[in-house]
Amino acid sequence: MVRKAKISDVPEIRDIIQIFATEGLLLPRSLNNIYENIRDFFVYEENKRVVGVSSLHIYWEDLAEIKSLA
Repeated sequence: MVRKAKISDVPEIRDIIQIFATEGLLLPRSLNNIYENIRDFFVYEENKRVVGVSSLHIYWEDLAEIKSLA
């Protein structure tokens, strides 16, 4: 199930991003950065575990950027 991320998801979001950042596939994000931008994040959850993450940062009404897709 895809849903908006919650503050309690931040450690799992960081762990998922870190896996792909270590492989050079994503830019790393600090915990602080994720907390500051939590409103932009969505998570994919299976069996009450976060297994996927994405961030959508909206700039204007017709311009947005997909970030941290993992």
